[in-house]
Amino acid sequence: MDSQQQTQGRSAPMSFNRLGPFYRLQRRLGLLSDADLAAGRRAALFIAIAWLPVVLLAAVQGYALNEHHERAVLFDFSAYAYAIAIFAFVLMEQASETRMARLISQFVAQEIIPEASREHFVEVRRRMERRTGSWLAEGLTLIGAYILAYTSLEGAAARIDGGTWFGAVVDGSLQLTFAGWWTLLIALPLFWFLLGRWLWRFVTWGLLLRDVARCDLKLVATHADRCGGLAFIGQYPNTYLLFVFALSTVVAGTVLKNVVYSGAALMSFKFALIGLIAFLAVAFVVPLAAFTPVLMALKKSGLRRYSVLVTHHNLAFEAKWIDGGQSQDERPLGSPDISSLADLAMSYEMIKNIRPLPVTKETIMPLILAALIPFIGVALALVPLKQILGEVKGLFLL
Repeated sequence: MDSQQQTQGRSAPMSFNRLGPFYRLQRRLGLLSDADLAAGRRAALFIAIAWLPVVLLAAVQGYALNEHHERAVLFDFSAYAYAIAIFAFVLMEQASETRMARLISQFVAQEIIPEASREHFVEVRRRMERRTGSWLAEGLTLIGAYILAYTSLEGAAARIDGGTWFGAVVDGSLQLTFAGWWTLLIALPLFWFLLGRWLWRFVTWGLLLRDVARCDLKLVATHADRCGGLAFIGQYPNTYLLFVFALSTVVAGTVLKNVVYSGAALMSFKFALIGLIAFLAVAFVVPLAAFTPVLMALKKSGLRRYSVLVTHHNLAFEAKWIDGGQSQDERPLGSPDISSLADLAMSYEMIKNIRPLPVTKETIMPLILAALIPFIGVALALVPLKQILGEVKGLFLL
């Protein structure tokens, strides 16, 4: 990490997107700057670089439009899905930059990180930035992107008799068209690289939450959010709405292509959707499990302390109002009257209801909707709306 990034790690808001060799390459090419990520402009540029040459090269060899639709790039649903995903992966950088920094800043703003732990908290952030900007991580991601690009093209070509617009498998070997070579060298690796880059950022975010959970956190057992004051961090999945939409679009596009051109059963549509939603629910909840031991310890400690407080207060209440005597100790909540008894009971109940995870149904539902939208759009092309609504209803009743 260069000196400028180290300075940012100490004084500037946390960043996931202004780190790493790919960011520095784009900065040197003038595609962005430290002050402006230019996400919309770069997203459009990446689409143009990745897919416009594919269409032009396919047209040269007669594969842009073809009487066999499964061999025409303009009738390839998955090609559109990959283009949409690339656009979404780049576009989400701007929103995530602001939102993630704001979420992490709340640990200090709400004094959950006490003054004595601030230096350790800064080191936790630096550690996250070193992981996120790792040359090794991005290098391995790039290598993996090319491997996945080749294997996905080979598998797709093998499933269509006579090959398709990007090539065919002849005698066990993948033979590429002009458009296929551009897809292999530029378009698909760009998709897989951006996907892998975001997945790595997701891993570093999970490790950041783990490290934050190991700090000396100042939580409030009776906090109204039932998470000791940590409920705000459970909102982080909303940062990934575009990511989920992009991933769902690729899966839905592939399913539609298989149904239309390969005769796959429509039931595979439902199974793909259920699998995607289950994966997303687990994936986005797991990083928050880092706070489960902290919250359970807070609950155990709070119940123990408040149990003692309730006992003392109730004894004082009975001594004053039931036995008719004079309480010797009215310190816990002032006068041991009916209102203070109710307040203390309510506080005790709040501690009993502390959640093991700072996440709610309202946090996950937007992710599920983002995953559903592409599938609903695809389903509209295959089945009547009434049947789609029935399937969706049945899905949530499982």
